[in-house]
Amino acid sequence: MKAQLNFDMDEPDDRMEHLRCLKSLDMALVLWNLNFNSKKEFENKISLSPEMGAYDVLDMFFDEFRSILEEHDINIDKLVQ
Repeated sequence: MKAQLNFDMDEPDDRMEHLRCLKSLDMALVLWNLNFNSKKEFENKISLSPEMGAYDVLDMFFDEFRSILEEHDINIDKLVQ
């Protein structure tokens, strides 16, 4: 079975859809990394610093999230408008 996707690269919406298709594996890897690796890291950091407040944990999460996005060359602004 074969599937063929066609994009009109002269159309901005089609270019964005094309980029989304190209980056789908990277996006899946970001989610996998957050779900498995980062969760364990956060649990360890929080257990070592029980005085951390909710906002500290939230900041730590989003710092890690942005780092993982950058590691996989995911620019959300280019994927969603």
